[in-house]
Amino acid sequence: MNPDTPLTDEELDELDQFLLSDATPEECMDIAMLDGFLTALVIGPNTIMPSQWLPAIWGETEEEEMVWDSAEQTRRILGLVMRMYNDRVQDLHEEIDAYDPLIYQSQHEGKPVPILDEWCMGFIRAIQLDPEGWQPMVAADTQEAGGLLTPMLLYGTEEGWNELKENQALADRHQDFADAIGPCVIGIRDYWLPQRKEAATYRRETAKVGRNDLCPCGSGKKYKKCCGSGEKLH
Repeated sequence: MNPDTPLTDEELDELDQFLLSDATPEECMDIAMLDGFLTALVIGPNTIMPSQWLPAIWGETEEEEMVWDSAEQTRRILGLVMRMYNDRVQDLHEEIDAYDPLIYQSQHEGKPVPILDEWCMGFIRAIQLDPEGWQPMVAADTQEAGGLLTPMLLYGTEEGWNELKENQALADRHQDFADAIGPCVIGIRDYWLPQRKEAATYRRETAKVGRNDLCPCGSGKKYKKCCGSGEKLH
């Protein structure tokens, strides 16, 4: 399968079912959380290698590691994850108008209500992989910088959940925050883009992973012989 091919709805369901299955650690992300996580990785201040962020997807800890049933399973699931990552690169660095966060909805009194917690928790998990890099934006109190993270901090952190519980006026703006996530993502992308360009060329920083490209984990091997082979994680 071409690594540039976006996931179909059926493949998204397949990946989500795997993430929620007994085959993964208890703290594994679901598909909405994964989308928020990958989005933050793509638009953040620094490029994070898959060898750093893949374990965070599964929620691995010292007590519980991800155990794959077979090389076939590893190859299939990692292939889906990397295609999802590449799709977010495409949406956020090449076809920005196509970006739409993967946020599910529930029903409340017969009306659809966006479920923001999982997506925002995934975004925050990516920030936690590079806290020093994100610090200027997290610490900012201006609308230009810090305001862009408001939905993610409210719905993706314990402090934010407590604030929503204690401030009904804030909680009543749920739909406003849901509508703001897409524009905030684009704003964050624009905020960090000069830094990413300064660190390396734009195309190298945002290049999609092809099977014959060097693996982004930094091993020096081709992607198809490394993370893309499914034979091992490193």
